[in-house]
Amino acid sequence: MTERPSPPDHLTKAISLIRAGKSREALPILDDLIEGDPGSFHALRERGLAKKFTNDLPGALADFSEVIRRWPDNPVGFTSRADARRLAEDWDGAIDDYSSAIAIDPNHKFAYLQRGRLKVRTGNMHGAIADFTQDTKHSKTRLSGLLNRGTTKHLIGDLEGALDDLSEAIRLEGVRPVFAPLFRGRVKLTAGDFPGAIVDFTAAIEAFPRLTNALRLRAEARGFAGDASGANEDRQRYEELGGEDLPAFT
Repeated sequence: MTERPSPPDHLTKAISLIRAGKSREALPILDDLIEGDPGSFHALRERGLAKKFTNDLPGALADFSEVIRRWPDNPVGFTSRADARRLAEDWDGAIDDYSSAIAIDPNHKFAYLQRGRLKVRTGNMHGAIADFTQDTKHSKTRLSGLLNRGTTKHLIGDLEGALDDLSEAIRLEGVRPVFAPLFRGRVKLTAGDFPGAIVDFTAAIEAFPRLTNALRLRAEARGFAGDASGANEDRQRYEELGGEDLPAFT
């Protein structure tokens, strides 16, 4: 006779299903776990994640709010609800939740970066730069903070500061960097350094030959530099690859 799995085994199975992209299958398991043990932090939080991944944002928000009500000193509830609010495009609510997580844990390695990105969306550029600066202090690699701070400085016209941040990001990004040279090339293009921009866009293309964003921008830089033939080649390749920028690199 097969022995019935214990609740921890059910939780492990539910978590495995969620991580495997099978959140709908995990939901009834989590419902049973919560019914049997309403005080299970992990089951309630995982059910919120499963609901978020199945686009039940109201249900996810309800579960994460319940996590916060029961465990108000744990930042996980706030960051989880902030992520759901971000998907629901409730920028202000998400910023408030990330702020609450930071108040609980001032060394949080995730909340500063996400709050900074939302501040950019809401037009609070200087607040975003402050958050990205904190991220460079608390994250292990510093890379995300530098990339985001550099691009935000570009948006407010601090080209020198942007170049400094993105040059440091290139050093950290590794042997074949993609994001940092693409972003630094944009700054150089704005500054009128067309040869420098071409070098950076070329580096990004060499690391990722299908990077349409860099091809389009290198075509622009080559045009300004008087290289009509090179600009036409890049535009043609851009169109061959679909004629659209890749969203992850915008």
